[in-house]
Amino acid sequence: MSVPKWRRSGSKLDAFYEAVKLRHIVTQMIMRSYGMKTKHKSLIPDRLRDKYSDLAKLFEKIDKYQTKVEETKVLSKYDDWIVSRTRNNLFKYTSNLVAHISAANEIKCTLDFEFKKRISLEDEAISDIANIRQEVQFVEEFFDIDLNKYMEYSEQLEKTKNYLYRWKKSTVNEYKKFLLEEQNNGNGG
Repeated sequence: MSVPKWRRSGSKLDAFYEAVKLRHIVTQMIMRSYGMKTKHKSLIPDRLRDKYSDLAKLFEKIDKYQTKVEETKVLSKYDDWIVSRTRNNLFKYTSNLVAHISAANEIKCTLDFEFKKRISLEDEAISDIANIRQEVQFVEEFFDIDLNKYMEYSEQLEKTKNYLYRWKKSTVNEYKKFLLEEQNNGNGG
């Protein structure tokens, strides 16, 4: 008989999978300049596109140029360094999150210091989640945008955090069991 999903212990694979999904969402958010791009209507009406279909490549170039100009207008309100810095921070935090989970996953806990190292890496991954949340809140407040409108990152952030807490709880329980066995073996039991 299978154990209900809500009663299962945290799996390191669940935590890794959800962290990778979160990283993809945040990367998409960064690539879209936090959704600050404007929607604009093409300079070339559809009737001209239909009438001169042989000029499709030229129309495409004009649209690309127009898009680039419109994006520049929106982003020029802010200094390049602040947009770049927040992008870099978010990318770094999501990369660190996946790296800490991967490193913790690689540790085969058979010794005391290995358990401690894994728990420490799990804590670092949890702090990466907090860093991501803080940076996103800063971006939303500073640039005056609602990122949830563009990406459902918040739900994924919570899901990843919950899996990390469950995985850490599982590791701590294994560590307690290990310590109890060590104590029993040390007392001649």
